[in-house]
Amino acid sequence: MVKAFGLFFEDKRIWLILGGSVLFSFILAIGVILLDTRMINVVDYFPTVFLTSVNLAKSILSLLAGSLFSVATFTFGTMLSVISFYSSNFSPRTVENFLLQKTSMQTLGIFLGGFIYCLSSLFFMRNSEDEYLVVSASIALLYALACVFYFTKFVYNVAISVQLNHLVTKLYKEAESVADETIEYFQEMPLLDHLPQIDTLHIFTVKANESGYVEYINFNRLVELSKEFKGTIVLHLRIGEFISANQPLVDLYTNRKVKDESQLQAAINRTLTYQEKPSSMYDPNFARAKLIEVALRAVSPGINDPNTAIYILNYKALLDSKFASIPGRFVVMGEDTDETFSSGGNVIYDFNNFPKDLYESYWQLIHYMKQDISGVVALFDSLLTVAYSAHPKKLNYIKDYSNYLFNLTSPNFTERLDIQNIEERQQRILGINHPELEE
Repeated sequence: MVKAFGLFFEDKRIWLILGGSVLFSFILAIGVILLDTRMINVVDYFPTVFLTSVNLAKSILSLLAGSLFSVATFTFGTMLSVISFYSSNFSPRTVENFLLQKTSMQTLGIFLGGFIYCLSSLFFMRNSEDEYLVVSASIALLYALACVFYFTKFVYNVAISVQLNHLVTKLYKEAESVADETIEYFQEMPLLDHLPQIDTLHIFTVKANESGYVEYINFNRLVELSKEFKGTIVLHLRIGEFISANQPLVDLYTNRKVKDESQLQAAINRTLTYQEKPSSMYDPNFARAKLIEVALRAVSPGINDPNTAIYILNYKALLDSKFASIPGRFVVMGEDTDETFSSGGNVIYDFNNFPKDLYESYWQLIHYMKQDISGVVALFDSLLTVAYSAHPKKLNYIKDYSNYLFNLTSPNFTERLDIQNIEERQQRILGINHPELEE
């Protein structure tokens, strides 16, 4: 449930950061108004250096209100420019990596909040208070100094964000974090290479009630349902996939007759969290796809920057290596008491479909890089990095995939040195063995 809420608030993070900064300024304004109007009579005990006359406070607040709003407008314009730069040079999906940075939205919120603070303080500053000294101008001065600090931080953040190396590193760390969390969650569970043959009296297929990207699955609840219905649940989907209404979601294998199938369908669907757009919060494949999209934009005919794609392939290989080192594909959750799983109480999930993920993550890159010798060599080097970490069960597929890559790319080159370079790398892949990992 906590993870489902985390996914919900991820899309609202921009408003939470922006709204939080504005709300802080509004609360600060209320507190200062209570002090200046003597509803809370503690201002008279403040050092006089922090107090000003009402007229001077009005002048300072008026000046700051206009200045802060002008800088807020400039900040917003700068953000739009960076967003346009990200979309045209990197990938539209990487825009959220800039927008979701705390510094970006917090800076805009602080300036807007300062504008609200100044207006609120001016509105409640009455002429009848002329004989009083007020603290609002001093607070506004401290606020302005904080704005200068955040604006400097924002400018630095923008200068760093538009650097490709910084973006690639950040995307890699994001993908690595999601991959590590996913692997850690499933690593202690039994793994299978293939779906088992489950012999039960009944098989119930549960279909989706709505359409969207499945970005979270409550596996603990699914295990509880498998125990409740005395069956084994086999999922037909993975986190991050797009599901349409009435598409099969799971199969329930059980020896019991389910009296109310609509109740079963509703219960299964409630374990899934649908989103209108994909998210990298719990989906390692989408986090990796962001890297690939930046590489694709780099090797597109309009930009033609193969060196960037080669740079990204090195990081992509590190991510692929994490899943290549895992021996199995399907993970078993629940009470694994029977090899046939006919006793029930289990959930089987396609956790690590490595062949499919590897093939689909490379196919677009191969299309654009297959006629560039530097790109082809980088593809083989990337595959070689994955092969060094691969479990023997995955290593055999990598070798088959290297033959596929060789057959697809080598006919595009006629020069001896080019072909020799490609063959050398393929032979290095085919020659890798890990006897210490053999079971």
